[in-house]
Amino acid sequence: MKKEEINKVHLLFEQSGTFKNEFLKMGISAEDYDIQNNFGETDNVIDLFSEIDTDFEQNRTEQNRTGVPQSSILCQVAI
Repeated sequence: MKKEEINKVHLLFEQSGTFKNEFLKMGISAEDYDIQNNFGETDNVIDLFSEIDTDFEQNRTEQNRTGVPQSSILCQVAI
């Protein structure tokens, strides 16, 4: 994939800020997601594990109610 084909990169979990900064140096728009903002540079402070658990429980409840599995997209990552 060419740099020109990448609109934005979303980086998750540990070291996301380090990788975000490298993408930005290359002129690629990037956002990071982490539970902490220790260095004041995290774009999105969020507990991803809690969000995953909540989504899983909601989908399991819906599947039990309807008998039909529900699909869910947690995130999309461009490489």
